[in-house]
Amino acid sequence: MRALLKSFVYAFRGILAAVKTQRNMRIHFTAAVYVTAFSFFYDLTRAEYALLALTFGAVISCEMINTAVEAAVDISSPGYSEKAGFAKDAAAGAVLVAAVFAVVVGVLLFGDIAVIKEIFRYYGSHFLALAGLICSFVAVLVFVFGLPKRRDN
Repeated sequence: MRALLKSFVYAFRGILAAVKTQRNMRIHFTAAVYVTAFSFFYDLTRAEYALLALTFGAVISCEMINTAVEAAVDISSPGYSEKAGFAKDAAAGAVLVAAVFAVVVGVLLFGDIAVIKEIFRYYGSHFLALAGLICSFVAVLVFVFGLPKRRDN
């Protein structure tokens, strides 16, 4: 039982490390949060929410595998290697494929123009909700890109 718990600790440590070090991982997590938040404007079924969860999981998992492949390749092949480059490119391509299909799923689930207009009307008529959304965007920019570095003169 102790070994099982340790394996979960290591897995969560890996997720946290990926979020801390990989900008694209932070972008994927942020997209998942916003898509989930805006999904409440839609009348999605349980199956559609399951599809969203699987889509989020696929993109985030591919990003983590890409991160692991890049780290492993960097350790095993510190100099330039065509095969190492291919491994990195293929892993990055897997993330791209998952992300493109996530966009397709998003367009299919959220492409209803009437609901998009309703979302704009809602934020246009609820100042506090709009202010909260704008503040969340600022927080996301800091989360994804970090605070600007001070330059000492």
